[in-house]
Amino acid sequence: MIYLSDNTNLPKSIPIFPLPGALLLPKSRLPLNIFEPKYLKMLEDVLGSQDRLIGMIQPVSNDGNQDPQIKRLNKVGCAGRVVSFTET
Repeated sequence: MIYLSDNTNLPKSIPIFPLPGALLLPKSRLPLNIFEPKYLKMLEDVLGSQDRLIGMIQPVSNDGNQDPQIKRLNKVGCAGRVVSFTET
């Protein structure tokens, strides 16, 4: 979860999708192929929410000194809105 600290009309928290190499730019679209069960569940929850916001963030590269089971995330990411989807 990403926690938002300002007092805008944004929700207090949004789910995050850590995706290496993905970059979501303002006013752009980022097509995603989501197939892992935990992210499918997350997307289902997002689609059921009023605002349909999802956080995109880059995982920190594993430099070999960390436990590969521990996923670290960069401190800055972005929020996007799911505007359409199709099931395959």
